[in-house]
Amino acid sequence: MIGVEEEERSGPGERHATPAAAVTAVLTRAFGALPESARATAPLYVLCGGYSRFAAHRFTARCHDSRRLRPSDSIALEAAELIRPYTTAAGHRGDCYLLDVEDTAWAALSGALDHGPFVECRITVTAETLPVPGCLVSAAVRGVPA
Repeated sequence: MIGVEEEERSGPGERHATPAAAVTAVLTRAFGALPESARATAPLYVLCGGYSRFAAHRFTARCHDSRRLRPSDSIALEAAELIRPYTTAAGHRGDCYLLDVEDTAWAALSGALDHGPFVECRITVTAETLPVPGCLVSAAVRGVPA
């Protein structure tokens, strides 16, 4: 099961069957908190370095076992596949950035962003179980005037 928590917006963590379902639930709430005029186009920054490293290790292990590789063995693990269900269903047309940055670098970068409201999503791997890793997904709306 996937633990999910939305920063500053939800109570105790929710549980979802897949990381993609967790990301979809969290992004739905986060984008819903944006002003209506910004929902479809606000940029999305996904901090997913830990998940990307997990996926690379998982794919490497799959390459070394005796089973034949299928295209889905690599595509299904991509961090972009975690956000695709949300962006497709919501019709999101804003920019999306998948980032592997340390917290201090992200704090400096996000503080310098000058494009209005955006959503920050963090995907943290909490258990490297297979076939579905445990993840904590959080999102926060940034850049909205108080």
